[in-house]
Amino acid sequence: MNKMIKHGVAVTLLALAVAGLSGCKDKKENAEVKAAPVAAEQTLTIDDKSSFEDRSAYAVGASLGTYLHNMQQVQKEFTGELKTEYIIKGFTDAISQKSQLDNKAIETTLRDLDKKVQEGMQAKMQKEAAEALEAGNKFLEENKVKEGVKVTESGLQYKVIKEGDGVSPKQGDTISVIYKGSTIDGQVFDEQKEAVDFPLQNMIPGWVEGLQLMKAGSQYEFYIPAKLAYGENGAGDVIKPNSVLIFDVTLVSVKPAETKAEAKDEAKAETKSAEAGEAKSAEQQDDKAAEPKDPAEVKLN
Repeated sequence: MNKMIKHGVAVTLLALAVAGLSGCKDKKENAEVKAAPVAAEQTLTIDDKSSFEDRSAYAVGASLGTYLHNMQQVQKEFTGELKTEYIIKGFTDAISQKSQLDNKAIETTLRDLDKKVQEGMQAKMQKEAAEALEAGNKFLEENKVKEGVKVTESGLQYKVIKEGDGVSPKQGDTISVIYKGSTIDGQVFDEQKEAVDFPLQNMIPGWVEGLQLMKAGSQYEFYIPAKLAYGENGAGDVIKPNSVLIFDVTLVSVKPAETKAEAKDEAKAETKSAEAGEAKSAEQQDDKAAEPKDPAEVKLN
């Protein structure tokens, strides 16, 4: 998630800057705007007694300052140090319409900054992916020789904690499970302490294969290689690209998929039921029509 946020901050900064520059161009083309002079640095105090205009002005500045501070903290490893005094200088110069860089130079610089951030994030992701792949392979090699651990042809590793005596799920079934998922360094990224239902075919490959080895009532521990999990993409902050995942899973129950024959029979039964209901309704109407009328309702000719 952080990676998406970092990317979003860089793009937003550029978008805001370009939009601002476009606005400046439009103003210069339509009319000469006279800028208000920026007051010399002084001590200002803002509190609940300040005027609405003063509090609003301060809030705008504080919001921009918070945004820039967060951007610096998040992107510092990619942008290098963006000195606060230069940010303030650029801001005050722009407010006074005395920028030392023209619009084209500002736009070009911000595009270069965005490119630098993008390249830095990509390099970091590749580095993390390589490290995770190496660590994952080492973990699996050491884990597969541990007592009780079994390995399937796909490379999935698992250990039976408790063997159940219920049915095993198959493709198309819905499973009810309790589970905890963690990385090989112990970070828990997902946990369900109460049973939840999932369609088996919607799970990652390691789950689809592993759950079919279980019987309802069983508890297994799975060690899932990255290729059977989220692969080179990863998922969120904790699951880095090429991460091996560990799942402790209890298969509570299995709801078998409805077969075509069962679905067909059910549809037939519903049709017959509907037809029987219609026939009964028609019969009741006929019986009612055949009933003798109340003498009071009979008209005399």
